[in-house]
Amino acid sequence: MRARTDKAPRTRLVRVAAATAGTALLLAVSACGQIYPSSQPAQGPAGGVQTDVKQVTVGFAQQQLQAPYFAAMQVRAEEIAKEKGFKLLFQSANKDPAIQYNQMQAMMAQGANVMIVNATSVKGQYQMMTQIASKIPVIYIDTGVPDTGMTSVSSDNLTIGRESGKITAKRFLDAGKSSIKMVILTGPATDEFVGPNRRQGFLDGLKEGGLQFTIASEQSGDYQQDKGQVAAENMLAANPDTDLVLGLNDSMALGAYNVIQKPQYKNVYVAASADGQKEALALIKQGGCDGRYISTGLNSPSLAAEQALGYAVDVATGVKKPSDYPPESFTKAVGIGCDNIDEYYDPNSVF
Repeated sequence: MRARTDKAPRTRLVRVAAATAGTALLLAVSACGQIYPSSQPAQGPAGGVQTDVKQVTVGFAQQQLQAPYFAAMQVRAEEIAKEKGFKLLFQSANKDPAIQYNQMQAMMAQGANVMIVNATSVKGQYQMMTQIASKIPVIYIDTGVPDTGMTSVSSDNLTIGRESGKITAKRFLDAGKSSIKMVILTGPATDEFVGPNRRQGFLDGLKEGGLQFTIASEQSGDYQQDKGQVAAENMLAANPDTDLVLGLNDSMALGAYNVIQKPQYKNVYVAASADGQKEALALIKQGGCDGRYISTGLNSPSLAAEQALGYAVDVATGVKKPSDYPPESFTKAVGIGCDNIDEYYDPNSVF
């Protein structure tokens, strides 16, 4: 998974960006143009152990805020910081690895003891995050860069997608339909692992549930509702006999749900691989087991933020060392449909 490059001259600023279907390559550089070699992750908090949590500063480098999931993560992180009394430095990179690199450097300069990072590119940020993690403990959240940092807190996207897919398979089979035609709303080109795992998990769930399917089309909705709506409209116009629109998150699926309200799409259903966004849960509850928003999967930004920030405070205060944590930690993985919606729908939830 590591992105390797030859070293460039020190006197030159190097930035190589290449976007392909599924991969964005970025070489992180310092102001003088040096590409940093591999080094060991930091073994203690930057600036030393803080005996009082009120002296702790945590940097949070978010990849974007356009999707409600990421915005909710910020809200919960700020609530936790206020509750526990530590200082939170929060920045969003608008999905740009170079911007994220500069933001992390700035937060370190402002005294961050530990850094929480939602990486913008799993493959493209290896060099960058190797360098950052050598100076400060890095806890990844949602999307991490393998072989860098101290641990990664994320959803088990493969399992969540599979559980949602099994629920959707049962709905179609219960309705007497053993084979469906579907279209898929995907994430951006830089979505190298999270989206593909959600997609594969959902398709595995359909197979495990005994439902046959063909995929007529796939388009990126960039994990956003408005873009998901446009992409769904385009795919359904070209494939009016579609049975199911799958969104790799609820936000895109909600965009598709708006489209299928048109009379010509009255036999089209919607499902999401993951997220559990309350607007989607409300539709599942409202429609019951005859509703057209069939399923989603639990991917709680609150649980992820609570776990990651808990780790950060424990490391910053010396309760634990970075080496005490496993490479990966997963939040609860559950599929949500009409049969268990009451366990998970909370109209007052932040997400």
